[in-house]
Amino acid sequence: MSIMAHQDDFEFEAGGLFALLKKHYGDDVEMKIVATSRGAFGHHEMEPEQTFRRREKEAMQSAAIIGASYECLKCLDGFHVNAQVLNDRNLLGGLWNTIRSFEPDYIFCPPVVSNPLAGIHIDHYNTACAVRMVAYQLGVPNAYPTIGGLVKKKVISPAIINVYDTYANENTYHAAVNIAETFDIKTQMALCHESQIFEWLPWVGGEKAPTKKTYGAAFMKRHVKMNENMGFHDSVPREFFMFTGWGRPFKKADFEKLFLRNTVYSKTCKNILSAGDVKTSRKVY
Repeated sequence: MSIMAHQDDFEFEAGGLFALLKKHYGDDVEMKIVATSRGAFGHHEMEPEQTFRRREKEAMQSAAIIGASYECLKCLDGFHVNAQVLNDRNLLGGLWNTIRSFEPDYIFCPPVVSNPLAGIHIDHYNTACAVRMVAYQLGVPNAYPTIGGLVKKKVISPAIINVYDTYANENTYHAAVNIAETFDIKTQMALCHESQIFEWLPWVGGEKAPTKKTYGAAFMKRHVKMNENMGFHDSVPREFFMFTGWGRPFKKADFEKLFLRNTVYSKTCKNILSAGDVKTSRKVY
């Protein structure tokens, strides 16, 4: 399960890994993409309701490429958050219901920013905090009113993984995953979000809008910049992940399931990955 703030965040931060998992496991993996807000303010020309409807369509098209389902989070009151995600019982309860309904083995979400010099996007930051806050409560069957169906007494908490957040731009990672073999799929998914890539993001960033022909190179440049921030000086497209203690503890088997090949682990993973526990095709620093 991916839980991000907006409809296009998932593709930028974890789309390559999810595509790898789909390619490897096929129908044996079930994936769900969740946006915690409607992203309704993410356009300079369309009205919020029009923006939301368009972004929903784009998100569904993207998710369909890898056979994932998509959902815009509904809070306890049955409504979505327009934007400016804020952590209250209404949002946390909606998130609790969504996670417990799907029962994911793994959740990918933004990090809680630790660097005081880092920039913060309110929706990204509060989505990260919401997942962290609700993590323990996932095992509490009466923490919030259940939306639809019977109360589940036992739900196993998932392992929770942070993605790289370009707003925070922190340079810490645990796993650097080579996504070269699914980069074209990731690009195809990202291009579904035309309202953002060709309209909103260039406008709000004061940049010239790319074309479909030029976007691939621009997208690769984005990944090269991430590489440099993490100490990789090459043009191999990668996605970067951090393991958290928010959910259940990570096990060695989790690495085998999630990071299938061509993964570089940082020094801080040495206490989890020891000699003989990782296939020789993987390099441990």
